[in-house]
Amino acid sequence: MATPKLLRYPLDIINATTDYMYVEVLKYVAGGLPDIEKQGSGNLNTKGTKAIQSIILPMPNSIASVNRTGWGESNMSALAGAGLKAAGMALDGLTGSDVRDNKAAATEDIGKFMTRQGRGLVNSGARQFLRARIQASLVNAVAGSSISANDVFGRQSGQIVNQNVELLFNSVSIRPFGFNWDFTPRNHDESVAVLQIIKCLKRSAAPKKIVGQNGFLSAPDVFRLTYKRGTGDQRFLNKFKICALTSVGVDYTGSGIYASYHDGTPVHYRLNLSFTELEPIYSEDYTDANSAEY
Repeated sequence: MATPKLLRYPLDIINATTDYMYVEVLKYVAGGLPDIEKQGSGNLNTKGTKAIQSIILPMPNSIASVNRTGWGESNMSALAGAGLKAAGMALDGLTGSDVRDNKAAATEDIGKFMTRQGRGLVNSGARQFLRARIQASLVNAVAGSSISANDVFGRQSGQIVNQNVELLFNSVSIRPFGFNWDFTPRNHDESVAVLQIIKCLKRSAAPKKIVGQNGFLSAPDVFRLTYKRGTGDQRFLNKFKICALTSVGVDYTGSGIYASYHDGTPVHYRLNLSFTELEPIYSEDYTDANSAEY
């Protein structure tokens, strides 16, 4: 018997006034190579894509959403900053990207800049730090020790190098989602529906062999998840970008002990699914104040 295009559990509770989760199985579309001028990738363009399979499930036992952004400490001493600025000025002069497009004038400016920085080194603790660094290098080379310049500088002057610590944005994060459901089929039709749903999820999450090619595999299907209320979206809960199904867990003894009906159907299933969005969330995704948000 062919699997219906629309699967659902339970069979007779979800109606036009019920909140539920709508799961659509989609063919994976490769995003392609990144492009400086183009935004997004192929997987963002699946809004109107027709689903291979659709599943209606009750609301999960737990609903949560966490948006994360990567921030990390960045250290840069005044010595490093001066060196980077000088290197940038030199590169501008050599490549002709200086605003005056005058390499000779740029080179002269670099000389003046380095002279000023040199005076600063002489008139500040930087001179002592450089001395401590040379001392530490010499001793480490001879004795095989691991003394740092900060160790020497701190013992000699009670100071440390100001690393100008700053928290900087350094990465994006992709959101994971975990859901679990309890299935307790009440009749033969619901037993069949639960079995079909589990098989559909396992099949869609698995990689695909390519006919006639043993050296490669095709990506599994991906999923479009939506919290629904009747025929519309549940706008008070979060939205999802296209997701990969990374884990399908089925506990056939949901009550902690094996029990089955006369035909062998387990009395209590527990389904655990782990999804991960294919792409991060960006500020531009928040456009409509009255719609569901990511």
